[in-house]
Amino acid sequence: MQVKVLGPDCAPLSATDLRRLFRGRRLTPARRDRLAQSGRVIAVCGNRTVGVAAYDRTDDELRVHECGVDAASMLCTEAQVVNALLDALEVACLAGGGRRVVLLPRAAIGGSILRRRGFVTIAEGCAGSWFEKTFAS
Repeated sequence: MQVKVLGPDCAPLSATDLRRLFRGRRLTPARRDRLAQSGRVIAVCGNRTVGVAAYDRTDDELRVHECGVDAASMLCTEAQVVNALLDALEVACLAGGGRRVVLLPRAAIGGSILRRRGFVTIAEGCAGSWFEKTFAS
């Protein structure tokens, strides 16, 4: 599996990839546009895109707002793809001077994997909940 970190200046994912990665979820034009204009981590197995995580960087955190995985991939398991994406997101966060990775509700995948990797659930009443992992400074 190869993992690539892409900026918003790179070509967006194809409509076929988006349908496969976000199977059963509706990607509105606004969500597709935001995904295309964000930083992205792409996981590729063979010649097929099997995972994507789109993020925005703020002062000290990396905020992941979309995540999609090809659960039907025959070459890489879903857990392998999720772990590869999380590894890349954590490295991107730390490399950019960040101290926290936040997975917003649409990006929260593999809750048990997230907890094993040190992510905690944050619940804020009317604001909803999300997962985050904080790194020591």
